[in-house]
Amino acid sequence: MVVGNKAMSLAAAPSLEEPQHMVVGYSFGGNTMLLNSSNLQRGRIGGLLAFRASELDAAQNSLGRVALGLAKTFNDQNALGQDLRGVLGVDFFRTPVPDVVVKTTNTSGATISASVTNAGALTASDYRLTYDGSNYSVTRLSDNTTTAYATLPQTVDGVDIAVSSGVVASGDSFLIQPTRNAARAIAMNISDPAKIAAAAPMRTAAANANTGFGAIDAGVVNTPPPPDPNLQSPVSITFTTSGTFDVSGAGTGNPTGIVYASGGSITFNGWTVRISGSPQVGDVFTISANSGGQSDGSNALLLAGLQTQKTLAAGTATYQSAYSQMVSMVGNKTYQIDVASQAQDTLVSQATQAQQSRSGVNLDEEAANLLRYQQAYQAAGRMIQMSSTLFQTLLDLGR
Repeated sequence: MVVGNKAMSLAAAPSLEEPQHMVVGYSFGGNTMLLNSSNLQRGRIGGLLAFRASELDAAQNSLGRVALGLAKTFNDQNALGQDLRGVLGVDFFRTPVPDVVVKTTNTSGATISASVTNAGALTASDYRLTYDGSNYSVTRLSDNTTTAYATLPQTVDGVDIAVSSGVVASGDSFLIQPTRNAARAIAMNISDPAKIAAAAPMRTAAANANTGFGAIDAGVVNTPPPPDPNLQSPVSITFTTSGTFDVSGAGTGNPTGIVYASGGSITFNGWTVRISGSPQVGDVFTISANSGGQSDGSNALLLAGLQTQKTLAAGTATYQSAYSQMVSMVGNKTYQIDVASQAQDTLVSQATQAQQSRSGVNLDEEAANLLRYQQAYQAAGRMIQMSSTLFQTLLDLGR
């Protein structure tokens, strides 16, 4: 590239905003001056940069949201179950933390941390965090919506943002990518099938000596995790007078005289049970640990049920529908680009034909002209030959 009296070469260099992205710049004197990608809108380089910014990054974010949402919701439900060893479930998947990219021009050494606290609220967008000396501003880059905060930490679209070290200086900027690399970095966390928390961690029962007609259901573990530390502690529900009952057990506070309502929810220690029917005074119902968890797949059914639950996009999409939206986006864009490419090919063909009609060479016409000129040349040669013969005849007659 020649600018004035200086010759410079083009070079690829890391972006100041996203060092993992390469951008184009002028290289001269051992230095590289980066070009704004918006200034490169044509040609192969412009097309590649536009594809990365408009389609590739969005597709990666969308796929990452599905992967991260699946992993987080599956882990949360697995944590509410119990494995074959009687231990509460652990994370089934290892989930990556959001990427936080520090702008290379930042003047402080502060670092920002980000963590996903609500997978259902995740979007397929990146975020820009800036500080002006008084307030932090978080911009959702997909729609440029900006929200100002006086302090951190703050939770934005299911992502908790905090200053992990140092003091942020005025003018500092950070790029937060919650889902960009999630699909690539997700991995299994357990390899032993016995650690799958397929069973419920609690078991309910009615005492054999009960004289009434009361029944207790299997109960459910409440979400979200982590579970209550007293989840598996034994709890007794005893009907002491007509229409009321007492509760005893670690973590319950041992309340007494609770009014009974058939089928009503009874919640303690992170679980909810329902007793229905007509219990009598002295009837006892117990909630205890599910020893071993054998012959119990209740939590496995809940894990399988996640497939059809709307756990993503603020409770509006299932795993499959969110993935389908991404595939549809890619497919529609591919079709649009294909149609645009065909239209451009047609324009090029029409322009070429118009140019050739004025300044192009018609081989058939030129071949015909060549034959005509050749015949004219041969005729002229015959005329010269005849003139020479006549002249020579006249000379011979004069002798």
